[in-house]
Amino acid sequence: MSLYYSLDQKIFAEDELRIHPDNRSFRYGEGLFETIRLNKGKIPLWSLHWKRLSESLSKLYFELPLHFNEAELKEEILRVAKRNHCVDAARVRITFFKGEGGIWERPSSSFHCLVQCWPLEKKEFSMNENGLDIGLFEAGRKSCDSFSNLKTNNYLLYALAAQYAKAEKLNECLVLNQHGRICDATIANVFFSKDGMIHTPGLKEGCVNGVMRSFLLEQLRNAGFQLKEGAYLPDEIAAADEIFLSNAMYGLRWVKLWGDRTYQFQQASTIFNRFISPLFP
Repeated sequence: MSLYYSLDQKIFAEDELRIHPDNRSFRYGEGLFETIRLNKGKIPLWSLHWKRLSESLSKLYFELPLHFNEAELKEEILRVAKRNHCVDAARVRITFFKGEGGIWERPSSSFHCLVQCWPLEKKEFSMNENGLDIGLFEAGRKSCDSFSNLKTNNYLLYALAAQYAKAEKLNECLVLNQHGRICDATIANVFFSKDGMIHTPGLKEGCVNGVMRSFLLEQLRNAGFQLKEGAYLPDEIAAADEIFLSNAMYGLRWVKLWGDRTYQFQQASTIFNRFISPLFP
């Protein structure tokens, strides 16, 4: 089935390429993206997605058009999903980028918005039955700075970590920050539990400020769970009772293996069923 995408609110077929070779996102990775799961015509956690987008666009010096707003973007997502016949279950990616030019030049355009939607083969939403086999990517480090928490188009470190995981026949890889501590995973935030307390690397550790991460932290605190955002070396997380990863597409996935260590998923299962599953009825 041929798919379509939207660029600046105009629909194009997927084989119609509209990006200039001098585009600054292509050249320098200047831009950001948002990944969303569409479920039965609704976008779970939409307010958190929009909050992250609007704050990120401002930090990256985007000049937004007067007509661009939350309702318009949401409507455009649904328009593309309908065109691709995937309103019931879809993966949505929104990419924001500027126009053409060198790094010292004013870009030819200060704002472009690309919306893509892909049907999900598995429409049902559930926790992974088989635990993940993960590893550690040590060939690169992520810096801890004012842009580290954004989902920017400069995604080289994560892309290389994913390729390493695939080469090593792993399901996922954890990524280190400049201090040698755990930052996050290639497409997810990291949680782990030890002696009943749930831990996750803090934003100061350079992890992406994940939408599902934000949601879980609020829900767990309100429900009275013991919770800590901190700084953790790989050995500290490896010694956990449970490890699980979160993002907006799959909610939560539990980890079964890291090297020769095995993990359970009792607490992860409870969190998924109590807080995440209701988002996708």
